[in-house]
Amino acid sequence: MVISAPHPPQLLFDGAFSGNKPMDTKYFDEYLEQLKEWQDKFFETWANSFPDVKEGVKLPENTEKTLKFQEELVGTYLETQKKTTDLLLDSQKQFWNQYFDVMKKATTQPAS
Repeated sequence: MVISAPHPPQLLFDGAFSGNKPMDTKYFDEYLEQLKEWQDKFFETWANSFPDVKEGVKLPENTEKTLKFQEELVGTYLETQKKTTDLLLDSQKQFWNQYFDVMKKATTQPAS
């Protein structure tokens, strides 16, 4: 006699589990609705805590400051990248110069 374990339930294309009744999504839908309401209340309370938001945002001034900051950031990044590249190239140049100097000395010395 062969005893086999029951097959685990499998999700079917219609959203039901094999051997079970269709899934009831009412509780999950209610949970999502409550989550959405909580998020709306949270962000509304958070936005109301900023007094400057109510007065309006000065877009041209903020855009100008943002662009200036981005320009400085990119300039600093490029300068750092240039210095790093120069240092790397100098190190490689020094390595290869020393390598060829050693090789030239090795070929000019008489064998003992």
